[in-house]
Amino acid sequence: MAKFLSGTELYEAVQKKSQETNGILWVCSPLLGPGAHKIFSQEIVKKQQSDIRFIFRLNDAAIKDGETDPHEIQFLLDRLNCTIKLLDVFHTNIFIFDDSALLTSAGLTETAFENDMEAGVMLEGSEADEVRNFFSQNLWKYAKPLGDLSKPKKVWNLMQKQLTKKVILKKRKQLTQIKDWTDEYFNSWYVGILSQVSKKTERNIKKATGWATELAVVGDIGYSAFKQLKLGDLTYLAHLYKKGNKIKIETARVVDKGKVETDEGDLHFVCRVEKDYLLGREQFFGLLKDMNVNSKTSETKLNGQQIKCLTGSLSSIKVKRKRKQKNKGTDQKRIH
Repeated sequence: MAKFLSGTELYEAVQKKSQETNGILWVCSPLLGPGAHKIFSQEIVKKQQSDIRFIFRLNDAAIKDGETDPHEIQFLLDRLNCTIKLLDVFHTNIFIFDDSALLTSAGLTETAFENDMEAGVMLEGSEADEVRNFFSQNLWKYAKPLGDLSKPKKVWNLMQKQLTKKVILKKRKQLTQIKDWTDEYFNSWYVGILSQVSKKTERNIKKATGWATELAVVGDIGYSAFKQLKLGDLTYLAHLYKKGNKIKIETARVVDKGKVETDEGDLHFVCRVEKDYLLGREQFFGLLKDMNVNSKTSETKLNGQQIKCLTGSLSSIKVKRKRKQKNKGTDQKRIH
């Protein structure tokens, strides 16, 4: 029997269905906002359904108008065993979970589910058959394969820079509380920065990628780490190039990665720094020893025991300072 849903019920239904589904997760939405993955249960990362499909609209207009975030597409590709296609000529929001189908006014954005008065109808069993057929025969069949995201991400980044200067957001009333994903299914990395990228090289990298000014660039990362690094991963950046009795460690969240040919290496990633810590040199190298990380190691993915050792040590150290974010980049424009 069809069930009408609105407001918090809509979000809770998507959470519940995405947590329970075991085979099919099909979604089409002309809108895809930053952080949209949080609409789903984080269990979809753990279970990795056998058939995950997304259809989005990713033309120039959609990117420039802030309707489709290519970084969010990259996030879904990084985290899920999914296939993503693109289609320009559709304006419907469909969520299919095994033998259930949700037809809704809500696009795949946090704003739609958290701030807007959206509604939808959930169909179950045989009632959902026509929706699945419509998705596969009228949408998926004519959608085009996803290409390289480098150019769309650069266009998005540049547009967000302009929006931070022009758009002043008014606080919206929150109708539903969207839960953040935890770090349980994100990787944590130790990155030892042996040499600082020059300001000129950093400017060239940011110009080539459109990365925001306030984001920290880590240059000349190894190929293996670059390939494995995913959006949303947590990195512990140890600045080893400075001489003195102290070493700074920054905890930072990976925002993007990209290849830009420079005299100081070609593989780079950019991150948002969350906290800074200062450790004595002996204390730092003792910590590496306790973590069983070679002092000459530049990049390594940490296991559970290493993370526990590192976070335990850092928690006992007074935070040097917490960086203030003047702008939030991709969060500057609300998407409806």
